[in-house]
Amino acid sequence: MSAIDYSIKNVEEIVQPHLDGAIKNVDYARLTAPGENFASLILRVDFELDQNGLKKKVSTVAKTIPKGDQGMMHCQAMHNEIKWYKEIVPLLVSFGEEYGVKVDIFPKCLGARYSLDPTKERADSESVLVLENLHPEGYGNADRYVGLDLAATKTVLKKLALFHVLPIALKTNKPESFETLKRFFEESNPPPSSPKNDDDQPARKRPPIRPEGILLEAIKKLPECAPYILQIEDVMNRCHMGPIQHIHLEEEPWNTAVHGDFWINNVMVKDDDESEQGVQVKLVDFQMMKYGSFGHDLVFFLLISVRNDVLKEHIDELLKFYHAEFNSLLTQFKTNLKLPYELFLNMVKQTAYLNEVGHSLFFCTIIFGEKGTGVDVAVEEHNLFDLMRNMLSNISSSHREKIVHVMEESMRQGWI
Repeated sequence: MSAIDYSIKNVEEIVQPHLDGAIKNVDYARLTAPGENFASLILRVDFELDQNGLKKKVSTVAKTIPKGDQGMMHCQAMHNEIKWYKEIVPLLVSFGEEYGVKVDIFPKCLGARYSLDPTKERADSESVLVLENLHPEGYGNADRYVGLDLAATKTVLKKLALFHVLPIALKTNKPESFETLKRFFEESNPPPSSPKNDDDQPARKRPPIRPEGILLEAIKKLPECAPYILQIEDVMNRCHMGPIQHIHLEEEPWNTAVHGDFWINNVMVKDDDESEQGVQVKLVDFQMMKYGSFGHDLVFFLLISVRNDVLKEHIDELLKFYHAEFNSLLTQFKTNLKLPYELFLNMVKQTAYLNEVGHSLFFCTIIFGEKGTGVDVAVEEHNLFDLMRNMLSNISSSHREKIVHVMEESMRQGWI
């Protein structure tokens, strides 16, 4: 395979207004290995600056459309994230400041564009988002094969509660400002176009084998899963296996921003002995945003991103921790709202039952995919079904344990 050109056209024009010094050189490198990211190509882009004769390097992260697949789905995802950083993050940060709440959960945005054509307002194959590189500051991803420990999990849940409460408080306290967020969700999730059914454009047929079928076929061969096979079949018959398509809506005012892809690779952690939990956290990757129940993010995160032994021993404690932080933030924002614990548990159960247990089972395949090997979906053409079959052809012992763990905890909580 020939060397790939990762350079970005006119990237200097995007970031120069946000940098202190003239850009003299730009260096590109791949930031994430194959198997660590699917919806975009993520690069490390270092800028060499001249500050009155002194040289300085600024390291950034640039997200672009995957080179192997530049379809409308990826353009929409990129459009969502650019708009999130350009319009919504400043709104939420400013709103937090009004109430003395520090909104420090997002990386700093250093510029973005939808297209090389400045008149375009929709993302295309030349769209770019540039963010601060958190790695030099000590942030990184925990091992997806292992999961987060108790202290890190609580810190993430604290930040997740802030992420979820912010839109609810904005909706309650400043409904006119919330309209901006409402428009974002309407634009980021356009209704699917109806398939045409004429001689030139035949209606699209459902594939004969769906991802759920491939996964179930593999799970049935695992002796460890035999006690749960009826429940697994039921889950797969009613749950969507991939990214959330059918969002569960609560009674207002409890609907909020749903990250939609909240797992360990989209959480950056940094050890910090001076912080309350000994860890600092940033949330990343806002391409799959939805409007609906916070339970989607909460259940998905707990089932697949927390260490198995930690979740087994502390799941009730973690649910109570998130709930307490959620209500504490509602108070800090002076909303006069309070979410009763029984209602909270019911909301969590609903989203788990309708979608997130199945979503988690499916995603175990992604979590335990080989690191740094296989098809590089960010730069190569690929077939989803072939890729999935290859990933499931030799399920590791850790992958098996995770599937059983998801089922056992879901049954224990009454989620299935």
